[in-house]
Amino acid sequence: MKENLAQPLRSLLFVPADSKRKLAAALKSEADGLVFDLEDAVPEHGKAGARRNLLEFLEEHRKSMDASLLVRVNGLASGHILQDLAAVIPHRPNAIVLPKCRCVDDVHRLCDLLAAFECALLDGQWETSIIAMATESSESVFGLSSYRNAPMRLRALMWGVDDLAADLGAFSTHVGKELTSPFSVARTMCLLAAAQAGIDAIDAVSTNLLDNETIAQEAAQAKRDGFAAKAAAHPSHIEAINRAFLPQDEEIRWARQVIGAFSGVGASGVARLDTAIIDRPHLRLAHRILCHVEGED
Repeated sequence: MKENLAQPLRSLLFVPADSKRKLAAALKSEADGLVFDLEDAVPEHGKAGARRNLLEFLEEHRKSMDASLLVRVNGLASGHILQDLAAVIPHRPNAIVLPKCRCVDDVHRLCDLLAAFECALLDGQWETSIIAMATESSESVFGLSSYRNAPMRLRALMWGVDDLAADLGAFSTHVGKELTSPFSVARTMCLLAAAQAGIDAIDAVSTNLLDNETIAQEAAQAKRDGFAAKAAAHPSHIEAINRAFLPQDEEIRWARQVIGAFSGVGASGVARLDTAIIDRPHLRLAHRILCHVEGED
């Protein structure tokens, strides 16, 4: 099987598949991953047309794409997902983004569908990864603890705001720039669930399209808290997100110092770095930082 999503994704740009103009413009983006959206960005009457648009686009551009190819299909209960998968699997997407994911059982259902389409259309020579939209309802928030023993295809959990707000009946998700309590809790639980499962957590799209300073602040906060990437709804957000998720010089320097300190203590669980005592969690974080630096392992 070909390895998918081998490189860390810092930025994921959602691209409505019903717009040929936006599909074409996405090729100029510096996003690490392009999420072609067949779900929320497309009205019900436009699903078939969006699918055709995306199929034509991929037939022309897939082989020359540098960014990872991701597709947000319609949900398992939508009646569209089989047609979505039939259209995109022949083009070897790196990952399928699964919306309205309630718990790991939904991931297993998608795994079965992917295995069947890959066998039928690609002779089993491709294994598509999965990113689950994991907080789009109150039910899905309560299902976050189920991902601990998720299948290997599941590579990340992404938290979202708008669908959860609609489910809760919340008119506003923020006070100023701060999330209100229900959404802050959902964000934190998604982050913790991903850590428990040993996979990445992806921060939500910002709906503030014009304030790049806010995007930069959100991205920096997401990285600080432990998210591996942030999604974006507009190409202008990508530069700030990519910059925020790059390891900073002081982080790289600290990580190398930690690894150097432990290299001299053998099997000991603690080491000394300047005037501080460091232990195995620090070493694990140091390795994680350097894994994001090209050439480090």
